Amino acid sequence: MGNVEEKLAASGYEKIRRNKWINGNRVVQVEHSVDYGRNHLRIWWKEVWRDYYAIVFDYSRADGPICAVPCSDLFRSSFVNVKRRQESYENSGDWWSQRFPINHELVRLVLSFKNRWDIL
Repeated sequence: MGNVEEKLAASGYEKIRRNKWINGNRVVQVEHSVDYGRNHLRIWWKEVWRDYYAIVFDYSRADGPICAVPCSDLFRSSFVNVKRRQESYENSGDWWSQRFPINHELVRLVLSFKNRWDIL
C-alpha cells in the first residue's frame, strides 16, 4: 500500500475500485501521473467526477507533489468552465487531459492544495 492509499485509509476511506475511494457520502478519485516535471503539470478530470468530494492528483512517482483538490474548486475554475462549454470537450467523452505550464491558472489551483490531506 502506497503513501496515498495509507493516507486515505487513515482518513476513513475504503477502496471500491482501482482509483475510487469512498467514506460515507464522500467519493474521492485518485489519479497518478508520470508526466510531472519542473515546468509542466498534467491535469485530467472526467465530467462524472464533478459531484465527487475531491480528486487526489498524485505526482509522487515523478518526484512531484500530492494534491487533494476539492472537486467543487476544480469544476468552478474559469478554465474548466470554459472548456466544458466547447464542442471538443463534449466530443471527448466528457473528460480532459492536458499538460499545462507551471504558471497556468489550473496548475496554480491544483498546487494550492499540495499535501492538503486535512480537507479529506
